[in-house]
Amino acid sequence: MYQPIRTPHHLIAGLAAVLLAAGLSACSQEPNNTDSKESQGEAARTTPARPTVKRDLSTFDICARVPAADVAGILGSTPDRISAKSTMLSYAADCTYTIERGDGMKDYAMVWLYSPQMWAPTMAGEVEKIEGLGDDAYLEKGSIGTFNKINVLVEGDFMLDTRANSLEQARGLAELALERLSGESG
Repeated sequence: MYQPIRTPHHLIAGLAAVLLAAGLSACSQEPNNTDSKESQGEAARTTPARPTVKRDLSTFDICARVPAADVAGILGSTPDRISAKSTMLSYAADCTYTIERGDGMKDYAMVWLYSPQMWAPTMAGEVEKIEGLGDDAYLEKGSIGTFNKINVLVEGDFMLDTRANSLEQARGLAELALERLSGESG
């Protein structure tokens, strides 16, 4: 039985024909736009503008703004037993504080900063509202591991996430971070 010999240029030519046909088919389709010009204009007027981000989180060093020496008192440590390390990403910045305990063990606490668009209490599971922090705040029940996690919104500025061993420590971190970071850009 005879079978034609297929060479790579035959395959490439066949693939090019399929792609060309798909492209021409897409170009010939009319856009399915049933909205009138008036309803499009109305939608544009009622859609809220996205808030602007005040800071570039990829260069925002929280550890420099909320130093370990200031955090030590909140976490029940001394300045010489606590250290801090920053991480800066395009969508978040954080500082992880490490406390060297006398028994060779370590405790940790964290302060995270996100753009305010990240605020979504419904995504956190079961939450408990907290008064007196930012524009809105809540404690995540069943927080991550042994951490107690508090999220705070400062509208139009940032979302703050603090994590510590106790609720009092997490709240103290949130209060200190709010004092040092609110309204500060850069």
